[in-house]
Amino acid sequence: MTQIRLFIILGGIALLAGLALWAGLPAIGRAFAAVGVDGFGLVVLIHVPLIALLGAAWWSIGGTNPRAALPSFIAARLARDSVAELLPFSQLGGFAAGVHVLSLTGIPARAGARSLLADLLMEFFAKLPYAMAGLGLLIWLRPDSAVPSYLLLTLAVLAGVPLLIWLLLGLWRDALVRFVPPCLRRLVRRHGETRGLHSLLVLEEVGPSGLLHALCWALGGLEAWVTLRLMGMPVTVIEALAIDSLVTSLRTFGFFMPAALGVQEAAYVLICGLFGLSPGHAMAFSLVRRARDVLLGLIGLAVWQNLEVRRARQPVSFA
Repeated sequence: MTQIRLFIILGGIALLAGLALWAGLPAIGRAFAAVGVDGFGLVVLIHVPLIALLGAAWWSIGGTNPRAALPSFIAARLARDSVAELLPFSQLGGFAAGVHVLSLTGIPARAGARSLLADLLMEFFAKLPYAMAGLGLLIWLRPDSAVPSYLLLTLAVLAGVPLLIWLLLGLWRDALVRFVPPCLRRLVRRHGETRGLHSLLVLEEVGPSGLLHALCWALGGLEAWVTLRLMGMPVTVIEALAIDSLVTSLRTFGFFMPAALGVQEAAYVLICGLFGLSPGHAMAFSLVRRARDVLLGLIGLAVWQNLEVRRARQPVSFA
């Protein structure tokens, strides 16, 4: 298993290196340098509120625990993203890190894992309308160009997976029980309440998380616009939203690759090319975002370490 993961990582590095050579290292360097130190600081700062909103989305589901506090979920989200971006454990390592950080703040690991699963599903569900919006913007902004088949395939996957999850988790029962007599509802719900994962996906409980995730996806498009403008690219807000939406959709296929190494860069080159941006600018754009994630990832790991130290200094309770 380790050899397979190493092979995948090396493949991503090779893809990234190949794209960089094809786009031209001087062109990438010029576009990257155009951002500047001050511009890069702005790119980092405007991403911090998104991390807080993502933490709030998770907290809106797991905050029913008496020990749950919003800062705990923000720190857990930061650690979760940091491990996923910096350490070669793929996404699963990031998920485990997030739950572990919650446990350091007093939230049981089982409760943290359950809320994480629901939050992940809502984050994925919120991506679908954002992806569809991006495809609609592409058709509107570039009506004469044929819609690439890989974008249609991506949308089909993004639409099909939530539907499959919906069916597998038995969420269709909520609609069914509205049309059956009360005496039969007990066959669907034990003792009048749902159990297991089903209880995590009651709309009233996960709806706020879904709305916050949808807001974060849209704000990611505004982030893209700011970054592209700092690079000197004359793109509009609408074009930046379309680029970010479509790249985010394609990046979904990089789930098997730690930090979507190489996959993200290929997606940027493909999508930015549809809007007239050169491969050099597309690669530089992706690398600026990676540099931002690395810096915030180091901060996230430092926050995690601080929590570990504070927990170690606390007296052990056997209650």
